[in-house]
Amino acid sequence: MVRQAAERLREKDRRRDHSCAERRARAQKLARHVASLLADADPSVRKIIGFGSTFETWRSYRMNSDVDIGVIGGDWSRLAAAVPLSEFDVSLVELELQNAEFTDYVLKHGVVLYENK
Repeated sequence: MVRQAAERLREKDRRRDHSCAERRARAQKLARHVASLLADADPSVRKIIGFGSTFETWRSYRMNSDVDIGVIGGDWSRLAAAVPLSEFDVSLVELELQNAEFTDYVLKHGVVLYENK
């Protein structure tokens, strides 16, 4: 009886992990789409970086994790209006207004989704 209960818990954990992995993949796909929309909305955007648990795979991902997107350059009102409604909360972060330590972290650990060269 204890073994059966333990196996049920392991199976529940496997299903949760699988659901989280699928949701993370959808979140990454959305972030790439949003990056494209942002770049199209304002050509003065220089760089767009995905970060946080959606992209930093060593971090835990939860079913309610948001999509963190750092932006360098661009007109903020244009960019905010370009973010579509989706199943995810999308957090745009204006990296030029953040402290250097945070920005350096995002640049080091994040994933470049767009760069205007």
